[in-house]
Amino acid sequence: MTARKKIPTKIELLQLQKLYRTDEKIGERLGGVPAYLVAYWRRKKGVPKYSLPKFSESEIRTLWERYGDDDKCGLELGISKAAFYNWRRRYGIREKPAFLKLEQLELNFPGLRSSTGSITLFGKQTVAQKILARLASAQKAEIGQEMEIEPNLIVCNSNTPDVITAFRKLGNEYVKNPNRIAFSLTLPDNANSRQAEINQTIREFAKRQSIKSVFEFARGSCHQVLVESGMIKPGELITGCDPAVQAYGSVSALAVSHTAEVIAQSWASGKLSMKVPSSIRIDVNGRRVRSVMAKDVALYVCSQITKEDSVDRIIEYHGTVISQFSMSERFTLAGMAHTLKALGAICHFDSTIRRYLTNRNNSQYAPVVADKDAVYDGLFQMNIEHLPPQIAGPNSFETIRAVSELEDTHIDQVVLGTCASGRFDDLRIGAEIIKGKKISKNCRLLVVPGSTAVYLEAVKKGLIRAYIEAGAVIMYPGFGHSPQSILNLLAPGEKCLATIGNMPDLSGDSRSDDESSDPEIFICSPATAAASALTGSITDPTRYLS
Repeated sequence: MTARKKIPTKIELLQLQKLYRTDEKIGERLGGVPAYLVAYWRRKKGVPKYSLPKFSESEIRTLWERYGDDDKCGLELGISKAAFYNWRRRYGIREKPAFLKLEQLELNFPGLRSSTGSITLFGKQTVAQKILARLASAQKAEIGQEMEIEPNLIVCNSNTPDVITAFRKLGNEYVKNPNRIAFSLTLPDNANSRQAEINQTIREFAKRQSIKSVFEFARGSCHQVLVESGMIKPGELITGCDPAVQAYGSVSALAVSHTAEVIAQSWASGKLSMKVPSSIRIDVNGRRVRSVMAKDVALYVCSQITKEDSVDRIIEYHGTVISQFSMSERFTLAGMAHTLKALGAICHFDSTIRRYLTNRNNSQYAPVVADKDAVYDGLFQMNIEHLPPQIAGPNSFETIRAVSELEDTHIDQVVLGTCASGRFDDLRIGAEIIKGKKISKNCRLLVVPGSTAVYLEAVKKGLIRAYIEAGAVIMYPGFGHSPQSILNLLAPGEKCLATIGNMPDLSGDSRSDDESSDPEIFICSPATAAASALTGSITDPTRYLS
């Protein structure tokens, strides 16, 4: 005869219910007690059945901060305006979203400078115009106006030796403001035997000039590291020699590149002479399927916008899709602006950027939003409701099409990551596709974390293990900052699928005089790269992420 099970007390039942919720799971925890018996004990003790909310507080809060409208939020959840309002009240979410406060001039963002002056959102100014006007201490900035401003940060990486040479030719001994300069070093490799000597020169120059923001190559891609560290803030002007600085627009900063000579003059005088650029606005709307990533959206934008529309202009991204993008996705999108010959790209400031910066930067920042009647050189509406995964190439962005059109095209190498698409979200989606499988024997897979922080997070969450078990090679963080480093890993005639941000220059490739034997490089999203590595051919990732 088995001993009778001890009936839990009311306090014990409440604690078990808080942990396990359902009667079935509580019964399992108590050693195989039937659910009906747990329900009987609850009724005897006066413990109600656990009521699991249909929508969590985080879901309701996220939608409210995104739209600030009960009707639009209700549409997202498939409920009425009144129903969403009731859910919001239930969780005590009554305060206006941050972006509505900004529009209504209640400027109380954390770290935001307070202003006692009158501010209007009907001044016909774009984000770029407002940023430049503020730096020049002017009321407005007119398109084409020459303005002398002091950039908030000058970022120099692979082109630093050229800037140092140009600076010394000017006859200056010291830079004007060392606190507004950041250096990034590159890992020495066989492609550049002088890199170690160049790095030593940069370190000595930085030490002599008291430049403290020097990022060693162990940190990874400088662009990724600067955003991670919170050095890039909304409403600021960032410049450098590398077009990849445009990715800083992901945090609603204005980032443009200049020649080494212009940067050297800025080092010497602390000022930068710049014409106020015009802007175009791109609204991206619709519901995207899970297999469509930010790289696919960026490639689709490149296929729809001509260079004549965007050359020497700033791209402002708006729309519901951009609002739903994570910071990683915005980084990818903004970083592709150079493909369109644009000066830069800016994602509008919202709660996603604010939350990202909350624990990364404690200094003040002043976000900028475009006026409601801002004047643009072009307005473009795009709907990605039925957009399939995209691919560019070979060796050019002139041809961008659906991945399915090149299905089963053999590839020899896949590069997933790099500074363009090497953030944790990118590695996670690839690992989700590859985990528990093996890559094709006819294909090589190189995984490149964008930074050491991304690498450590990927190790912690088991992503690196999944890649290694599948047969991938893990490269050092930041590898492939230059597309030429990808080219150096390819033999003549080989085909490569990569998530890099720009095509390598084959004109300087001296391995063969026969153009038909040049390697072929295609650019795609991390999802497409991972799926293709499994099959050894270009593969649509939709079936792996359905």
